[in-house]
Amino acid sequence: MPGYPVNSNLEPTTENWRISQHCFSEEIRSQMTLPEKFQLCDITLREGRQLPGVSLRRDEVIRIADALVDAGVSMVQMHHDDPKEIEEVKKRHPDVIVEALVHPTAVLNPELAKVEVDLNVEHGADYTTLCFSFSPNQMCLFESMAGDPNITIEQAIERACGSVAYAREKSGPDRKVGCLIQDCTRIPIERLAEVCGRLVDSGADMIKLDDINGMAITPVYTYVVCEMKRLLPGTQIGLHTHNDIGLACAALYAGLEGGAELIDACVNGLGERAHIAPLAEVAAVIQIYYGIDCGIKLEKMYELSRLVSDIMKWPMTDTMPFVGKTAFSHLVEVHYCVPDTEEGFWAYSCMKPGMFGNGMHNLLGHYSGNWAVRTKARELGLDLPQEKEKDVVERVRTEIRWRKRQLGNEEFEAIVREVC
Repeated sequence: MPGYPVNSNLEPTTENWRISQHCFSEEIRSQMTLPEKFQLCDITLREGRQLPGVSLRRDEVIRIADALVDAGVSMVQMHHDDPKEIEEVKKRHPDVIVEALVHPTAVLNPELAKVEVDLNVEHGADYTTLCFSFSPNQMCLFESMAGDPNITIEQAIERACGSVAYAREKSGPDRKVGCLIQDCTRIPIERLAEVCGRLVDSGADMIKLDDINGMAITPVYTYVVCEMKRLLPGTQIGLHTHNDIGLACAALYAGLEGGAELIDACVNGLGERAHIAPLAEVAAVIQIYYGIDCGIKLEKMYELSRLVSDIMKWPMTDTMPFVGKTAFSHLVEVHYCVPDTEEGFWAYSCMKPGMFGNGMHNLLGHYSGNWAVRTKARELGLDLPQEKEKDVVERVRTEIRWRKRQLGNEEFEAIVREVC
C-alpha cells in the first residue's frame, strides 16, 4: 500500500509543508544515485528490544506488530530467539515481509547455523539474514564466535559461505537470503566487495552493510554503498546504522543517495547504546524530502511512538522530531510575534503537526514575553487584559526561576487570576 503523504511531484510548497526548493534542484539531485526500488525495514521487534529492562511477552510483540502494519510498515526484522513470534506475525499479516537474523555465533559454526536457519525458514521468515564480519578490527570476535582461537579470517569466510549456501538451499526459490556485514566502513572497498561477492556466489540475495558504531562521516556511506552497487550489480544493497556519534539518520540518507535499496529504522530509534535511526524521522524525510514512497502513513507515527514507549516502558523525549510533545511547539518570544494566520504559521514551521498525528503547544519560559502569554491565555480561554500582560510575564519568569521546571496550565491560570 502507498504511504501518505508522499512528495512524488517533488514540490517544496504544499498545504502540509514548506521546505527548501534546493532539495529538488537539478544541481543537488544530479549528485544523487537514488534507488529505483526501495524498502524500509522496521527493526523494533529486534534491535528495539536490546535495552536494559526490556523483555516482551508474545502478546506485546503482537500488539506492536499489529500497530506497525497499521502504520504502513511492510517489512519487519524479528529476533531469532523465539521463532514462534515470527510464525504468529506471518499468520496475522501474510503480506508483510519478515526478516529473521542468524546470530554471528552461529554463522561461524555450521551445525548451529543449520539449526537457526531451519527454525527461521520453518516458522515463515521471508528473509534469513546471516550476521558476519571479516574486519581485521574484529578478529577477536572470529575466535570467540567460532570457538577456535586459531581460526583465520579466510577460514571464517569459508565457514560463512558454507552457512549461506545451506540457507540458500533451505530457503528455496521464493525466499531471500541476506548477509549483514558488520564494521563495513573499516574494511577496504575492494576487500569488502570481494568477500561479499563470495557470499553472493554462495547464495546471498542481499548484502546489508552495518556500521556497528558510527565509524564514519556521512559521505563515506554514500561512497561505500555506491561502490558496492557498482561492484556487485544485481545484488540488493541495504544499510544499518547506529547513532553513537549522532549521525544515524544522516548516514542512512547518505546511503540512500548512494543507491541503498533497503534501510533499517526503529520506532523511537530504540536500540543499542545511543540508539539507531527513528522510524518517524526516516520515513518523513524520505517521503517528503526525497519523494520516495516508504509505504508509511505518517499520521500514525505519534500514536505508534507512544504505544511502543508504553509497552517497553522506555520514555520518549518531548523534543523527539515529529512525534515528541514539543516537536512543533515554540517558546522564544519572537516566534509569537507573527500574525495568527496561515502565513504566520509558516514563519517558523516547515510542516503541519497534524501530518504526524501531533499538535502544537504554547510553551512558557524565561524568554517568553507579552506575545507568548497572550497566546497562552487565548489557548486556555482566559481573559488577559493587555495592560496586565507585562505583570503576568514577570510572574511566569519568577515562578520558572524558582521551580526550575515548566509551568502547568493550571499554574498559569492561577497566575492570571491573581494578577487580574
